[in-house]
Formats: sequence, C-alpha cells, structure tokens
Amino acid sequence: MSREQVSTSGPAAALTSLFSQWRSYRQIHRVFLVLFVVSTIFVLDRYRVALAGTLGVPYRPPIMVQADDGPSSGHSEDTAIERAGNGTLGFHAIYYVNMKARYDREDAMALQAYISGLDIQDYPAVESDMIDPVGMPPTHRPGVLKVGERGCWRAHANIWSEMVRKKLPPVLIMESDATWDINVRPIMSNLNKHFVEFLRNINSTAVHDPSWRAKNNRHPLADDPHRAETYVPPNDATNGTATAAPTPAPTPIEFNVDDPWLSEHWDLFSIGQCFETNQDKDVNLVYTDQHVPAGKNYWGVKLGNQRVIRKSGGITCTTSYAISHTGAAKLLLRSSIDLDNPVDLLIRRMTLSRDLVAYSVQPPIVAQWEYRGDVGMNERGAQSDINGGKHKDTPSDAEMKGWDDVKKTGSVWTTKSLHHDVGFDRMALEVAWDQILTNVVLTDSWYNPVDKD
Repeated sequence: MSREQVSTSGPAAALTSLFSQWRSYRQIHRVFLVLFVVSTIFVLDRYRVALAGTLGVPYRPPIMVQADDGPSSGHSEDTAIERAGNGTLGFHAIYYVNMKARYDREDAMALQAYISGLDIQDYPAVESDMIDPVGMPPTHRPGVLKVGERGCWRAHANIWSEMVRKKLPPVLIMESDATWDINVRPIMSNLNKHFVEFLRNINSTAVHDPSWRAKNNRHPLADDPHRAETYVPPNDATNGTATAAPTPAPTPIEFNVDDPWLSEHWDLFSIGQCFETNQDKDVNLVYTDQHVPAGKNYWGVKLGNQRVIRKSGGITCTTSYAISHTGAAKLLLRSSIDLDNPVDLLIRRMTLSRDLVAYSVQPPIVAQWEYRGDVGMNERGAQSDINGGKHKDTPSDAEMKGWDDVKKTGSVWTTKSLHHDVGFDRMALEVAWDQILTNVVLTDSWYNPVDKD
C-alpha cells in the first residue's frame, strides 16, 4: 500500500473530512452573522423615529454645517460668532417681502445673495387687490393709511403671525429693495461679538415671554405646575417676598451657539433703518469695523472706522430688522387692536413708549437701493411701491443721460437718498458686474458685429 493510499483512508481521512466541513460551516456562519448585523442596522435606521418615540426619547436630526462656514474652534464664543456670520446671519431665516410684479427686485436680491453668500427666502407681499376693509383691524384714525401702507403692514404681520403660531426663533426681515456690503457676513460676525458685550455692559435681563410655560414668563398661570420659579431681587422693596409680577431668575449673558443673538434679551434689533430719534442715544457701545468708511456722524460725534450699537430711539423704515417671537407677539397685538400707523411708525411709537425692547446699529448695515434718476426708471414709477397702481413704460423721449456713466461703472443702482448715514465699503450691487463678469466692459456686451453698433 502506497503512502498516498494510506493518507486517504482510515481515521486520518475522517478527521480531515470533519475539519474541512467545520471550516465550511464557520465561513457560512460568518456570512450569516454579517448579513444579520447589516439588516439590523438598516431596520434600526429605518425606524429610528418610531423607536425613539417608543422609548420616550425625542428624535432630533443631526445638525448640518455648511463647509464654507469654516471649521469650528470648539469654543462656544468662537462658534457663536461664526454662526452669526453664516448664510442666514445666525437667524432662523432671512425673509424678504416682494410684490409679484417686482421681478427686478427679485433678481437684484438674488445677485446680491449669490456673491455675498446669503441664504434668503422670498415672502409674498400683500397686493392692493388683496386688501378688503373687512379683514383690516380697527383704527381710531380711519382713512389715514393708504392701501399700499395697509398691504405693507399686512405682509410684515403675516410673518409676525407665523412666528407667534410656531414660536419660531428670531428671523431677519428685509424689504425687497434692500442692499448691503458684499462683506456682510464678516460684518455681522464682528457685530455679534460686540453686541454680546453691549448687553453685558447694560446689565440686560431677559424680556417677558408670555408664551405657555416659557422660562421667562413673568405672569405664569397660578395652577401651572411648570411655571417659572420666582426671582426676588436683593434689597427688594417687598422685603424678600414675591411681587405680583415675579421676574424669572437672571441667566448669565454668555455666547450661545444655538441663539447667537441672545434673542431672549430683545424684541427687535434693527440693522437697516433710515432714521432714529435721540432718545436713549447715550445707551451705546462704539466698536471698530474696518468695512465702514471713516467720517460718519453720530449725534455730533465724528466716527472713525466705527459703528455704534445703541438702544433704539424708534426706527423709521423697516429696511432690515430682526424680530423675536416676543416682539412679534407685541406688534401683532398692538396692530390688531388699533392699526393707526404705517408699520415702521407703529414700531417707532412702541419703541419710544418702551413697550418694545429694541436695539439698532449705526451706520446701518443694510440700506435700500433705488435706480439712478437718469436711466428712465423714474418715469416708470419704479422707485416706490407704496402708491401702487399700474405703471407705464419709459417714454422714448425721456432724458437718460446716465447711461454714459453706467457704461463705465456697470451699475444702475445707488443707495436711496433718505439713507444718508449708510456706510458701505463695497455695495454688493455696485460691484456685482466686476464680481460676476470679471475684466469685461459693459459696452462689449452691446456690440453688434453686423452694423458695428
């Protein structure tokens, strides 16, 4: 018998056969184990929301951070400041209110947002044909507001109403003809850093939040077991007893990644007004901003490359303002009882009476644009929508001497004259041509090779 024959028979052959089968079964078991793990992960991922609800733990989707916002420093202060300069400038959203016929403003807004890195959402305006007296609030001054002014108020009120219904975080509201510096994101990050410092300097406390079970609700329902704890200030006149309108315990003013603008401390924060009064002008903080041309005036004080954060003296023009849900509730209530002023003057009166906790920045970061007065748009009535009505096209005999200058600048836009203290280093609309069509002369785009015109 040969060695090969011996090796293929007897106990040795049996052991060899069993060992081969065991290795085969082990491989099969590994395959099934991998399949089981993969299928389990898929099922858990597919039904994670339902499972989370069953376990009593609410599911929260992961936070998505845009890559172009830069890496986080890992510190709450740095991260909050970064978020104040992200695509929504640290707010829940940026809304701009636009009328259906103003395609030109929609395009101008898109171009500015495109080159400056903002994420904006259009919010439908309320057209004059949508205004019916039956749907308007009472007013002790009937006939004072124009139809366009009522529509303008209602568009803003629609946003306020949505914020109150959904208890939204603060949003930034802009008019459709808003314009800003192309460096608006770093400008707002810089503002945020100093705004928190300003709130600390004035020893700011949270505003009254009347929403259900809010921690800053000073008038919670007596039978609400979750009402906020009462805070009695030291040396209080009540000798340590609770007052009729208790104040929630103050929280330290710290940078907040989830709410970079610390919205529980204010109702309204304007970054784009065209005028304010001198009330509370001395409650301010002056800070350096390299994007502001030197020489601007703040109530007789000549500024360098600086802006001023201040307690608002009552704004005129709602060019751009941030609103918290407490501010939205106050404005919605006030205008629902007596709509006696245009929206900006309504805000102004409530600020002057200190019913609104309002702050602002000067020179403003956002202004309004208008067309140059010598390119035929005045004749169309394109500079304002308040009066409403149908418009005519530019007549063929209109004086349009400005086009020679437009050929050189590549811009038909300028800031409105009523924004006299605006300070842009590089207005986004004015530099849009150079940013998008670099090294291209505007007249080249008019060239006709047939008639050389």
